[in-house]
Amino acid sequence: MDSTKYNVLIEKRLLTTFAQNALKETCKLIPFDDNTQEIDHQYAEKIDGIFRLTGSPLITKCLSDESLLNKMPNVKVAISIGAGTDCFNLPMLWKKGIRVATTGKLNLGVTAELGFMLLMASARNLKQAMVAAASPESFNMFRLNNNGVRLLGSTLGIIGLGSVGYFVAEKAAAFKMNILYHNRTRRNEEDENKVQAKYCETIEKLLSQSDFVMLCVPLTDHTKYLIGAKELKLMKPSAVLINISRGDVVDQDALVKALQEGTIGGAALDVTTPEPLPADHPLLHMPNVIVTPHAGATKEVVQEINSIAVNNLLAGLKGKPMPQELKYLSHL
Repeated sequence: MDSTKYNVLIEKRLLTTFAQNALKETCKLIPFDDNTQEIDHQYAEKIDGIFRLTGSPLITKCLSDESLLNKMPNVKVAISIGAGTDCFNLPMLWKKGIRVATTGKLNLGVTAELGFMLLMASARNLKQAMVAAASPESFNMFRLNNNGVRLLGSTLGIIGLGSVGYFVAEKAAAFKMNILYHNRTRRNEEDENKVQAKYCETIEKLLSQSDFVMLCVPLTDHTKYLIGAKELKLMKPSAVLINISRGDVVDQDALVKALQEGTIGGAALDVTTPEPLPADHPLLHMPNVIVTPHAGATKEVVQEINSIAVNNLLAGLKGKPMPQELKYLSHL
């Protein structure tokens, strides 16, 4: 390997022309894919940086398993594309002096757009409509019997009214939906009034009153499996669950069962566990379920994110300030 360059462990899907051109002068890229189980020891000791996109099994271990990271004593920086931090064992990385950065909050607005698109598609049974449009037998039948519900006057329950959740609420308010929300900390009166949102002290109250429930929370120990069998049973039989947070916020097996038994009316998921789902997974074949490939970012945002990620990586490798560095928190 070229010892004059920084050695960077990088997911193969990140080997875009942009990334290669931006890094080729200063970095030797060591690619791996989802099937890679371990790093050759001759490379491990020389790795200076880790560049993550989607959290393949290997990269997840690198960022969370101390025994594996101990085999890479020269890692200086770990970069993740996206705003989430659930992939990092931050106390461990900081303890080892490894600097960590994400690409910040560039994609929050467009993630909210995707969430509202999923809400609208679910409300109007878009997946079933596309099938009906291709069949003369079902074309008119769908128009008469199955073309969904209107948003005006429907109730949207948002769990997690942070930046993404609030962007969603603004869109829902424009459609004159009733908005409920549950948050760890209640929003101030001005924020609530702007979108006419009503605070629910408990998730249970929100679930029982909502026609659509949208999950906009980060994945933490507290929010893992936040929605399980118990919570799904509290929802209306016609209600739709929309998840734009992380797959593990929902107990996916419980969700499949609830959909199969008609406990809830449908689901729209931009995130699942795993990603992607196996081709034969039930969620991919249910007419009342929409699944998208964790596609919150748009083309423009992806370009900006790539640029920030590369700048973070190069700055960290050179010991310079990183634009989106996660600052050390001693209480973690």
